[in-house]
Amino acid sequence: MTKAHQHACLECDLLITMPRTISHRTNVHCPRCNHKIAIGHNNAKQYVLAMSVTALILMFIACTFSFISFSSNGQARTINLLQTSTELYSQEYYFVSFLVLSFIVLLPTLYLLSVCLIILNTYQRSHIFPSAKLGRLMSYILPWSMAEVFLIGVLVALIKVVDMADVSLAPSFWAYVIFAPLFTHIASIVDNHRLWSWIDNAK
Repeated sequence: MTKAHQHACLECDLLITMPRTISHRTNVHCPRCNHKIAIGHNNAKQYVLAMSVTALILMFIACTFSFISFSSNGQARTINLLQTSTELYSQEYYFVSFLVLSFIVLLPTLYLLSVCLIILNTYQRSHIFPSAKLGRLMSYILPWSMAEVFLIGVLVALIKVVDMADVSLAPSFWAYVIFAPLFTHIASIVDNHRLWSWIDNAK
């Protein structure tokens, strides 16, 4: 990051003049409330783009193949990730079905796509999707993207189910196991300071 600008602390709203450069793995904290504002990272743009594309591939795998297989009393059942929503829909829990699908698939995917588009916009002068609008969209999406919460819920449920049935973990399960912490890692790197610096560069 070479361009200095002012940034408002999200906790206490203090206006801070950010340094022109932030060393790798160096944290910048608010002088008033000590809230972490930004963290330095070498080649953050290329790194985040590569990690985001990887996460999108993992999400595609998680939605395409079998997620978990259950076998009990001679009966077997295999489900995929999208069936976590469609099963609720078939039981007429329409709103819950929409929320589950949004929180674990749609919103994380939209966040990652927005990150990729903003970064790609910094490499070209003409772009279809306005970076500022994508940045605001990401700010709205992130608090509602709950991939890691869903994964923890699945693991807790498996602990209870494993005593009642034979459970086989399919390829998409392991893809989502990698996706959830990777998504959290990407979101931690794309702090507000870095995000809006990229948006400024894309204008």
